[in-house]
Amino acid sequence: MKSSICHYSLHRVFKDQNWSLQQLVDFVKGQGVDGIDFHVKFLPAPDEAADAIQAALAGSGLVLSGLSLSTNFNQDDPSLFREQIDTAQQWLEVAGAVKAPASRVFGGHLKNRKDAAALKTGMARVKEALRELAPAAEQNGVVLALENHGGLPCSGEEQVEVIEAIDSPFLRATIDVGNYMAMPQDPVDGTKAAAKYCAYVHLKDGRLLADGKVERSVIGEGEVDIPECLRTLKASGYDGFVALEYEAAEDELSGVPKSVTYMKKVMAEL
Repeated sequence: MKSSICHYSLHRVFKDQNWSLQQLVDFVKGQGVDGIDFHVKFLPAPDEAADAIQAALAGSGLVLSGLSLSTNFNQDDPSLFREQIDTAQQWLEVAGAVKAPASRVFGGHLKNRKDAAALKTGMARVKEALRELAPAAEQNGVVLALENHGGLPCSGEEQVEVIEAIDSPFLRATIDVGNYMAMPQDPVDGTKAAAKYCAYVHLKDGRLLADGKVERSVIGEGEVDIPECLRTLKASGYDGFVALEYEAAEDELSGVPKSVTYMKKVMAEL
């Protein structure tokens, strides 16, 4: 497996200190990882983004591990649903231009998972959108990697349900080991459920609170059994990128290096 850092791990300092993409790349390179994941929210417009990414990476020695989108296909308004698909298609063209191996997408937000009707409707919308986007991913040579992002889908089983419904080799899973807690689902169980379709991994840690919310932590300081999650993925044959997605309250400039140290230690022991 190869190590990477997600753009989002440094989104607060990126915005607060007005970092350039080059500053971001320089910091990530200094952590001794293999790759970097850019987030479209913090990039120029799609018609300028590919050049910006390539310029920032040039000479860095870093590999692009992915291009992350934050999509929400669970839209009541048909025009907003259409807009989400059209925007995703634009970014898939960028992902193809920069040869991103995977493009992370979300299914959609869901206010109440106990509302069975809303859950069914939301999952249907996610499947409809990804059924349309899978051919666009294929055309651009990019794998859509559907994340368990707390809404739709949230569990490993839900990821599998969507992927198998679309039945395309260009739709696979981003396994975010920390996000399964929002279901709530044990991270190891969620990882096992979706491992056979894994195309990308986000590494995250945290603690499940009594009210059902998740408090994020420095990697290695929470409740996620990260070594077992990665052993599970290795046993399934996964050999791609493991990308740190740091979301804890501790300052990113200290929390990210601590998290990288732990991540690399666990990966070295696999």
